Amino acid sequence: MKEFIRDFVTCPICKKEFSYDSVVSTAIKVSAYDLDLKPEYRGINVSLYNIITCPECCFTFQEKDRDIIIDYLDEEKILKIKKFLDYIKKMDIGEIDNTSKKSLQFYKNQLLIAAEIYSILNLPIEVSKILIKLSWYYRENDETEKELGILYYCGKILEKEFQNAEKEDDYIFCLFYLGYINYRFKRKNEAAKFLDTLLQKYKDSTNPYIKAAKFLRGEIV
Repeated sequence: MKEFIRDFVTCPICKKEFSYDSVVSTAIKVSAYDLDLKPEYRGINVSLYNIITCPECCFTFQEKDRDIIIDYLDEEKILKIKKFLDYIKKMDIGEIDNTSKKSLQFYKNQLLIAAEIYSILNLPIEVSKILIKLSWYYRENDETEKELGILYYCGKILEKEFQNAEKEDDYIFCLFYLGYINYRFKRKNEAAKFLDTLLQKYKDSTNPYIKAAKFLRGEIV
């Protein structure tokens, strides 16, 4: 069965077209989910291939945003991004690799670069989503202290932004992770507060975060 297809995209910063390997939907197999909906994949770790980097200028973004990220760019943000990318080029981030052979180390570097770029784009909730994936990277490598450090930082972002979330899915995401992050830091009352708010408002929702919130709430006694 074919697991990847070669796709092409034009970098919105340097305008160069480049290719990347995209996971075929039929190759995505999840065996289980952690408490925070981190998927446990069978076979391909799909998370590795949801982020791509321009080999010409190092602009890094989520594949899901390939057709819309240009909408968040203006002259001032482009100048800031280019300055940041010039700095990145002086660092050893490893060989830029958008293929199915991508290394875990390069994936980690992609997440760090993307988090800064989305911050420049003034998309803090997207920054938190990227950093959540970085916390998963550290969890998979049994680096609990680093995982918790990332979660702490995400919590600070979400505390500031959840009431400003314009999309319902983003609001649900924020409340769920505020519940989960407080749970991880053993702040049970705070965790329960965010989860209860979520469950009371969306008790009939089919959103997967609602189902996960019900299970997580049951863990808090």
